[in-house]
Amino acid sequence: MTPSAARLEVVAGRAIGMSILLDDELLIGRHADGAGRLADDEEISRSHARISLDRSGFCAIEDLGSTNGTFVNGLRIARPQTLSVGDTVEVGSTTLVVRELPIPASERSLKAVPPQPTLAPETEPGQGTGRGTGAPSNQETPATASQHAAKPAARAPEENTGEATAPVSLSLTLNVDFGAREATVALDEHCEPIRLVFDGEAWRPAPS
Repeated sequence: MTPSAARLEVVAGRAIGMSILLDDELLIGRHADGAGRLADDEEISRSHARISLDRSGFCAIEDLGSTNGTFVNGLRIARPQTLSVGDTVEVGSTTLVVRELPIPASERSLKAVPPQPTLAPETEPGQGTGRGTGAPSNQETPATASQHAAKPAARAPEENTGEATAPVSLSLTLNVDFGAREATVALDEHCEPIRLVFDGEAWRPAPS
């Protein structure tokens, strides 16, 4: 299957076993052409329903005023309904299952930024480890001892243990409502989430 196509499989009815590829629109009805006739299902209307796939990757179904109705996941629909992988569609005596859908272009463009590791500062030879080649730090010459007695001792620098700082990680939370064509993006639980809406071409910040 090409990335821009959807695939539906007939699991009940005269056309059971049929796999339907959809890259634009599928008209279902007795007067439809090709796969839309569903092996001449007698319980579907002449123009029963339409399944459409737009260029952004969203797939939806609408009833065309059929006599027996169109059902998605067991519920009769009265307006266009967005389809997801695994949804069941019932028209007449035929049941179809959505097996595959293309990933919307807007979703493919959202990529999480990996956390950047923090590098530990390099330790100079002989500092902080007690392995230097100079004289041990706890040994003093007489002159040095007298200087320490004449003035307050300076504060010793903090010992560098040479341990690496733990990497800082950020969490990115993305929630997408394909039916409402809305999404929220939050960097972490302490930040205000950003609300986005899909206008048919791209995701844009929602008006405040």
